Amino acid sequence: MVETSYILPSCPVPLALVTDTHNRPSDVILESLRRNQPALILLAGDFVYADPPTVPGRLKMQNCPEAQKLLRACARVAPTYVSLGNHEWMLNDRDLALVADTGAVVLDNRFVSLSIGGAALCIGGLTSARLTAYQTWRDRQPLSFLYPWPGKEGWPKDPAPNLDWVGKFEQQDGYKILLCHHPEYMPRYLKGRRIDLILSGHAHGGQWRYYSPLDRRFHGVYAPGQGLFPKLTEGRHQNQIISRGLSNNSLVPRLWNPPELVYINQPGVTEESM
Repeated sequence: MVETSYILPSCPVPLALVTDTHNRPSDVILESLRRNQPALILLAGDFVYADPPTVPGRLKMQNCPEAQKLLRACARVAPTYVSLGNHEWMLNDRDLALVADTGAVVLDNRFVSLSIGGAALCIGGLTSARLTAYQTWRDRQPLSFLYPWPGKEGWPKDPAPNLDWVGKFEQQDGYKILLCHHPEYMPRYLKGRRIDLILSGHAHGGQWRYYSPLDRRFHGVYAPGQGLFPKLTEGRHQNQIISRGLSNNSLVPRLWNPPELVYINQPGVTEESM
């Protein structure tokens, strides 16, 4: 794992961005967070892996001990806010209650305002459109199944996220941070919005990364939602910062692409990125 620091003078407090942990062991992540002591820890989706529980009646979050450990430990380090990615597709109200029991605040298409050290902030969480579509479909199904499996109706080919609340979010006072798991949502749905900082993951850095001598940078090979040679896999893009994520949930290994824990506005640390 590498630690990447971005210096944003406009950001009033130091932040940690954690993404794509997928219920994997988190000891290295937690050691880094305890050492760096950010004022806020922000998890931008995919803290679980998308397979439903195999034991009848067992909740998904009961089947995710590493995710619960991470969330609980993060909440002890600093106030922790969580948005929902595509891998959280099956989480129901009982699962989300277990997430809340860890001390982390779930932002499911909503925002909260807070003050830290006199600085006013507003943090929103834009839920993955895959999850929003599934929630709409699940509400129409019999309640005998905890995690009914959807067909095309439950997972349309190209669903749009729920943006109904974002206009009100833009109007809030303070520094506005949006947790948006999918980086590709920014140019499609969020460009030009009055949002100070958008934090994303999902792309896993493009899985395989190659070095281009033309611009002297590493680039990703593939990302879901963007296809081959995607543009938004890591780094800073105007008001968006994308993490390469902290695990690998694919049979395809990560090449030249170590897991990444992102820090923002860490005083005295040189900005670095692979």
